[in-house]
Amino acid sequence: MIDAPTYAQYQLQLNLFQSRWFSSNHRGRGTRGRVPRMSGMKSLEEALTATFDNLDILSPRDVSAFWAVVPKFLGGRRPRTSNQQLEQQMFNQFDKISTKCIQDIDQYGYRELATLAISLAKIIDKISKRKRPVKGSPRQILQDILIGNESKIKQYIFREIASSSVPILHEFEARHLSNLIYAYGLAKEVVLVEDGSTFFDVFAEVAIPNLHTFNEQDLSNMLWSYANVNVQNSQLFEQAGDYIVAMNNLDEFKPQHLSNISWAYATLNEQHPRLFKKVADHIVQLDNLHEFWPQALKDLVWAFATAREQHPKLFKKVADHIVGLNSLSKFEPQHFSNTLWALATAEESHPQLLEKVADHIISLDSLRSFNEQALSNTVWAFASTGVSSPQLFKKVAYEAIERQHNFTSQGVANFLWAYATNGQVDEHLFSSLTPSVQANLDEYNEQNLINVAWAYSVANVEAPSVFNDEFINACLKREENGFILEHLRQLHQWQLWQDEIKSDVSLPESLKKKCYKAFISEDPTQSKLQDDVASSLSSMGLQPQEEVLLKSGYRIDAVVEVDEKQIAVEVDGPSHFIGRELTGSTILKHRQVAALDEMSIVSVPYWDWNKLKKDSRKKEQYLRSLLLGA
Repeated sequence: MIDAPTYAQYQLQLNLFQSRWFSSNHRGRGTRGRVPRMSGMKSLEEALTATFDNLDILSPRDVSAFWAVVPKFLGGRRPRTSNQQLEQQMFNQFDKISTKCIQDIDQYGYRELATLAISLAKIIDKISKRKRPVKGSPRQILQDILIGNESKIKQYIFREIASSSVPILHEFEARHLSNLIYAYGLAKEVVLVEDGSTFFDVFAEVAIPNLHTFNEQDLSNMLWSYANVNVQNSQLFEQAGDYIVAMNNLDEFKPQHLSNISWAYATLNEQHPRLFKKVADHIVQLDNLHEFWPQALKDLVWAFATAREQHPKLFKKVADHIVGLNSLSKFEPQHFSNTLWALATAEESHPQLLEKVADHIISLDSLRSFNEQALSNTVWAFASTGVSSPQLFKKVAYEAIERQHNFTSQGVANFLWAYATNGQVDEHLFSSLTPSVQANLDEYNEQNLINVAWAYSVANVEAPSVFNDEFINACLKREENGFILEHLRQLHQWQLWQDEIKSDVSLPESLKKKCYKAFISEDPTQSKLQDDVASSLSSMGLQPQEEVLLKSGYRIDAVVEVDEKQIAVEVDGPSHFIGRELTGSTILKHRQVAALDEMSIVSVPYWDWNKLKKDSRKKEQYLRSLLLGA
């Protein structure tokens, strides 16, 4: 017994019958005017069958028009039912159309080549975004026909289009030139031409003298394409940047154009300060940023941070806009994690933005939508800008432990560094991530290696499976490339930690001395706050010694003797705190001075001292109570 057809199958067969009836009643006796119009097609099946049945009378423009409508039919969900006969028929139809298309490619003019290229690129982009297309679906069929095993078919198709385009490239109008190269950027195809250069190189030679004919979208698409395939052409970017800078204003550029252009220059490390300034100045003077989608905002600030282009007003404008939104529901995790990363990298502090993002993340039921880099970037940004959010860090820690094996080596290092820097010493987190740290030891660069060592020193979580002879060998190997001063200082603190926990692991004497020398080389600086505390100690008759260098290498703000006992007095200003909690660096210093220099240490927080104002009697009483409790 044959199963009764589903409604979807019945509808599909009806569409096919109608298309065949149309073609059988018009084939061979019609004119070009009777060729089916793609704009009137209601489904992919209808467009496909009409094109297939009329293939022998269709012009290149007609065929390229067919490919142009395919992407819009790939968005909806397909019924789960399958019909092998119909699937095979669809495969054969697509296969024959694509084959004839490439066979006739030399007959295509510049309009048809541009339309064909951009249409195929959009199709490929759409079907590539779904990792496992449903078997027998149009997506899966097109994947087999247009991409193929190891993308060999895709490479062949775009080679053929390039080969036909190069001889007539000078005929292309700006819009078609832009669409053509955008197709190669979207499809991520860098094709070599006969002289060994790339199609992108040939394109630039034609585009540069014609930049004055490009509109805003043409410029944006062109520059974005080069960056998306990581192909540099400094002459093109310099002249395109000059052309944009010379414009009276950027009013005709849409937000996506501005973000794409900025992103392209930053991605390819193409320097053009005047262009970045023009873009930033334009955005800052806008009444609002409501037309900027989250991705455009993210790409914009990422570009300025990556290009090291300072423009505080731009960063503030973007941050203020996000803070003013009712919710962050339209933001994907990558959007706000990269935005926070950009502000932190540019050293632009905006606590209200971080607080809003923290509240949003804490409110989420799950962090599964975050990839590992987004998790790492988020906590790194909070640590780098000195903003505290214990609830956020706790929530992210649980997620990181579960997914630790998916983190990159740099991701693990940055993650642990962030927790240590922020003073979020989570023993369970550091213990749980030890296997991942050990597995990535050989992959760490100098900074990652030192960051991990320093982070564990702050957390005071022993990890003998990591910090052993293999770690020492890794340090010696990285030393060949040269540790910077800050790395040597952190490594000295790691060695102090090993001494603190009475470990047998030790740096070679020569490297140990180098680290110690670097650690004590930093010139001491005294603040007004520190001078004021020292003055009060003197008034108490304690004769404080200032900027005392201890055996460990740490410098202490002041050392006084009380009842034949030496006490270290640390005047902790704002840089020693995140909120009202000590930073990781300050936690480490206080602990190691007490353990290794065997000296009691008292802390004078800046806010306590500031409350006393100019009342010398209260200041002395405050210090006396601290010292008696030491």
